[in-house]
Amino acid sequence: MTRAWLMLSCCVQLMWSPVAVAEQRLAWQTFPGVVGNALHAFRQTNHWAAEAMAENLDGDRLGRESAAGLPLNFDPTRHLFYVTHDLNGDGQLEVFFLFVWSALRGNRQAGGVVMVETRSGGWRIGCEISDWGDGTRRGGIRLLDRHSNGWRNFRTSDGVYDWRPVDGQAGAMECVPTTPISTRRPGRPQP
Repeated sequence: MTRAWLMLSCCVQLMWSPVAVAEQRLAWQTFPGVVGNALHAFRQTNHWAAEAMAENLDGDRLGRESAAGLPLNFDPTRHLFYVTHDLNGDGQLEVFFLFVWSALRGNRQAGGVVMVETRSGGWRIGCEISDWGDGTRRGGIRLLDRHSNGWRNFRTSDGVYDWRPVDGQAGAMECVPTTPISTRRPGRPQP
């Protein structure tokens, strides 16, 4: 019986004694540089969504909750979805933004843009997109096997997009919807 008590005593001591854990270093995280740069460039444009983001809807207390509820201003940590992918194989990532901010969206699909880095290192809007932005079958960016003008085509819940050269801008490409987006009923899953 003493042997059983000794084993029980050892088990209890092991459960309650502090376990030495090796020191762990946790590195600070930052917003991915390419995404931050593309968002900054987008906010400098006169695009309707960028203009809305520039408005102060919160009054004197920016970003603070009030008796009325959550802050109203655009907050990228809550109102922005993004995806990055190199669509043309040049080693530079293109950035898909989807603005899920209720001030822009209402009860419709969320609007967004595809930001393309220029040869000079700046950014421009490649095209406007829209998507439901949810995790269901109907939302998200789907890269297609097809390419147009060396760029990979993609689909959102709103349509299929191909690429074409931008008139008057050597080497610049833009994405364009290739399905009759306006004739489809919003919210219908795509095949």
